Amino acid sequence: MAGKSNPSVTIKGFTLIEVMIAVAVIAILAGVGWPMFERQMARQQVSDAVITLTNIETQMAKCLLDNGTYAGCAPCGTETASNKGHYQIKVECDAGSNAYIATATPNSTTYGQQALALSSLGHKVGPWP
Repeated sequence: MAGKSNPSVTIKGFTLIEVMIAVAVIAILAGVGWPMFERQMARQQVSDAVITLTNIETQMAKCLLDNGTYAGCAPCGTETASNKGHYQIKVECDAGSNAYIATATPNSTTYGQQALALSSLGHKVGPWP
């Protein structure tokens, strides 16, 4: 009986068309999902900088209330990383004009991050939420 097939046995598997359709659906979903993922990652990293800059703003306001000037405040002249390390934070103080500016520069622009800044006058630069 060599060469005869058993009609009651069926071969199970996927056809090439079915596999190609599945790959196409996955590619479309990934194409739609990737930009959303990048936007969410950028938002998460910007929030890291915003939280750090807001903490510095609070420290500087407390120092101004306690001393009457920004000169000599702890954050002045420092350069540190943000809470999660996505940004470098630099605080520059000007004793003559009693003002400061805190800037956050991204360590990477993989997800389109941009620099942020906050001044003693409350001016904000960059993609603040």
